[in-house]
Amino acid sequence: MNDGPSAPQMLYVVVWLALLGLLLVNLGTAYLPLGRLNGLLNLAVALFMAALVMMYSMHLRDSGVLIRITAAAGFVFLAILIGLSLTDFLTRTNVPVG
Repeated sequence: MNDGPSAPQMLYVVVWLALLGLLLVNLGTAYLPLGRLNGLLNLAVALFMAALVMMYSMHLRDSGVLIRITAAAGFVFLAILIGLSLTDFLTRTNVPVG
């Protein structure tokens, strides 16, 4: 099976170093007292890391439109599942036991 043109090896090294740098950013911000901004910042870094993995490790950057739509549909359904779970979690009340 021919995978088409592959990216140069240096690109993968740069992406790997970027992922390591973002991992260090996540680790560093975990110890900073940023309040609610801490979770938001770590989520943004994690989304950027996921985008790097999808674009370069999963080769979505060079793939066709149908493959990209399929990958995006997976994230849409994941967002729906997380949203429904979150609404269930946020609407529950604490009921005393016994």
